[in-house]
Amino acid sequence: MKILIVEDDESTVDLIRHFLKDSGFEVITCKRGDEALQMILDEKPDLAIIDGLIPGIHGFELCKKIKKDPDLKKRPKVIVMSSVYKGPKYKYEVMQDFSADDFIVKPFKKNELLAMINNLLK
Repeated sequence: MKILIVEDDESTVDLIRHFLKDSGFEVITCKRGDEALQMILDEKPDLAIIDGLIPGIHGFELCKKIKKDPDLKKRPKVIVMSSVYKGPKYKYEVMQDFSADDFIVKPFKKNELLAMINNLLK
C-alpha cells in the first residue's frame, strides 16, 4: 500500500517515513499542498497524511479538495495531523467540515499512528 506524507518539516517526514517503511508501506512525500494534489492524481496513494499547516494549500483545505473531488472521494483516505490545532474542537471541525477520515495531534506515538492507518486501510 502506498502512503503520501504531506509535511514541510523534514525531521517529521523522516520519522513518519521510518515508521511506515518498517511496517511495509511504500512512502512518497511532498512539502506543499498544491504539489500534493497533483501527486495524489498522478501517484494514486491509498492514504495521505497531511499536516494542517503546509505551504501552497492549507492542510485542511487540501483535505476538503480531495474529499470533494469525485475521482478522489474514496481514495485516498486522509489523516490530518497538527501540532498547533490540538483541542477536540479542531478534531471535530477537521472531520466534519473538511471530511478528514481521522485526525492526530503531534507529537504522536508510532503505535497510535499505525493503528489509525491500519484501521483506515482495512
